[in-house]
Amino acid sequence: MQNTKLINILIVDDNKNNLFTLRTLIEEYLDVHILEAESGMEALGILLVEKVDLILLDVQMPEMDGFETAQAIGSRKKTQYIPIVFLTAAYKSDEFQQKGFAIGAADYLTKPIDKPQLIARIKSYLRFLEQDHQHKQELENKVEERTAKLLQTNELLNQEINERKQIEQALKKAKEEAEAANIAKSQFLANMSHELRTPLNAIIGYSEMLKEDAEDLGQGDFIPDLQKIRAAGKHLLGLINDVLDLSKIEAGKMDLFIENVDLEIIIDEVVNTIQPLLENKNNQFKVERPDVFGTIQTDVSKLRQILLNLLSNAAKFTEKGTIRFKITHQTRKHEKWIIFCVADDGIGMTEAQQDKLFQPFTQADNSTTRRYGGTGLGLTITKQFTEMMDGMIQVNSEPGIGSTFTIYLPVQAKGVPVSCPGESKTPHKLKADLSQEDKVILIIDDNTQRLFLFKDELNKLGYRVAVAANGDDGLKLAYKIHPDTIILNVQMSDMEGWRILATLKNDSFLATIRVILMVMVKDKNQWTLMDATECINKMAVRTQIAMFLEKYHLDNAPNNLIMVVEDDKVWGETLRYVLEEQSWRVFLAENGQVALEHLNDQQPKFILLDLKMPVMDGFEFLTHLRNNEKWCSIPVVVLTSKNLSVEEHVHLNRYVKTILQKKTYTQDELPLHIHELIADVSVS
Repeated sequence: MQNTKLINILIVDDNKNNLFTLRTLIEEYLDVHILEAESGMEALGILLVEKVDLILLDVQMPEMDGFETAQAIGSRKKTQYIPIVFLTAAYKSDEFQQKGFAIGAADYLTKPIDKPQLIARIKSYLRFLEQDHQHKQELENKVEERTAKLLQTNELLNQEINERKQIEQALKKAKEEAEAANIAKSQFLANMSHELRTPLNAIIGYSEMLKEDAEDLGQGDFIPDLQKIRAAGKHLLGLINDVLDLSKIEAGKMDLFIENVDLEIIIDEVVNTIQPLLENKNNQFKVERPDVFGTIQTDVSKLRQILLNLLSNAAKFTEKGTIRFKITHQTRKHEKWIIFCVADDGIGMTEAQQDKLFQPFTQADNSTTRRYGGTGLGLTITKQFTEMMDGMIQVNSEPGIGSTFTIYLPVQAKGVPVSCPGESKTPHKLKADLSQEDKVILIIDDNTQRLFLFKDELNKLGYRVAVAANGDDGLKLAYKIHPDTIILNVQMSDMEGWRILATLKNDSFLATIRVILMVMVKDKNQWTLMDATECINKMAVRTQIAMFLEKYHLDNAPNNLIMVVEDDKVWGETLRYVLEEQSWRVFLAENGQVALEHLNDQQPKFILLDLKMPVMDGFEFLTHLRNNEKWCSIPVVVLTSKNLSVEEHVHLNRYVKTILQKKTYTQDELPLHIHELIADVSVS
């Protein structure tokens, strides 16, 4: 038998004579270690520090009896599996025995203790303990063997990982070299395309002039040749434009110019432009359009090019057939979409041909290129433009039956809204000295001399400064870096400054940025109507600006941003007002998805979170928040009108600071209570 000195038996009895008798009896027959306790509380204390294998527990004890002591032992994870043998007087045997077994006793003995019975019972438990120890030893041996095998396997895995890392580094280097070569190719194509477009435009222009001269001089024989020169030049210019667009996309130089577009005007333009091409092959053209188009926020030039590419493709591969152009609206996942569908009954494509459809410089096959011409870039550019504007393209086609191309575009594409596409009228100067850790000031002014003098002055004062020489570049930088303050000259040419200020205050992402206006003294009353933060005299900027920046603690202020995630505009604006009155900056997000998209830029000190929201509710938002190492420590207060279940309360309490019910407070009381909570977090 094993060394039973390793076995600890705890005897609990308020009678010292009983303790002595039991100890003497057990030690006479068994080589075990005896622990003694004169009360239930003392026994619980011993169990906190000692390992016990068996408990002999008297039932009738003062203060805490044996049953209460057994229940306390069973409630602790560390002690709940220790076998307990109850000891009590014989006259109470039946009543106590039933209660003892109900509590979970392993055995029951009556006093006076029968010596042979006691020793036999203890030996029985010792045999079980011995088997348990043997089983544990076997498990330990197996664990040691498994550990040795795992260490060996781990060593082999480490060798394989090192080999794979070397292969990955080689592949990475090869990939970087290939990407560098591809960028060089794209830049070369872009440069060459520019070089070719200038003389081609001259050729096209001269052919048109010579055609007009020939008509005036009555030299009709020259006109067909001049028309061929012009058509060939136009065709070549189109090919070069496609190459230029693709090279810009690959080089990452293709920009979006998002604006509000009247969709009906664009459709009319596209239909009128494509009509002659469709008629060349005797095709019928059917347009299905909604009664009311409305507007779409997108890049108008790229949308026009997408539609013309699809329609010209349909015309190219269809002869004496029908081409259908259908425009519809659709709402998907609370977002509005416009769907453009171009269907033809032309030559169609096989599945193999469709697999190569959007690869650059590739058409269905070589015979298609020989018969129909083209570079194979049109659909590649169409797909790239569509995805740049947050849309998608689908194609369905069967050989000999026809093809259907469908474009899905959101009504509101992401991007920087500007007044018009194309190059800015003011010189393009865009420069920023940025740091994610520092406060950033953005200056927008078309007076470049004052702009850079002002920038140098603020740099000397220790500020991080970004500058833009026109409104459109200013908006781009505002979206990119979300500065703490914008200093804006509202008297730029063509009312551009006032337009930029209106855009800043009407955009939910930019509306929270502090705006300081530079104006002439006579215009100072206008700024209050535009919700600007401050107004300074343009002629005394250098003397006033330091005072204003110090006023708003931009030099050394801690993070004082609160993110309010709330789809109820009344609650959101109420909270914004109260918090801003307490010198907090507030970013208001209408759902969890919007909040997640801006967390990297906003980095709030505190989040006030509603639970019932469209697109992404508060529960899903919390899951994303806590799974991200950068955001998981941001304190969150839930404010909701939802009646939460017990399970929801338990789940939320693991992740949030507190849960507030909107209906418990008035709209005046709740923001004040939230302010107290935020103050506690700020102190801590």
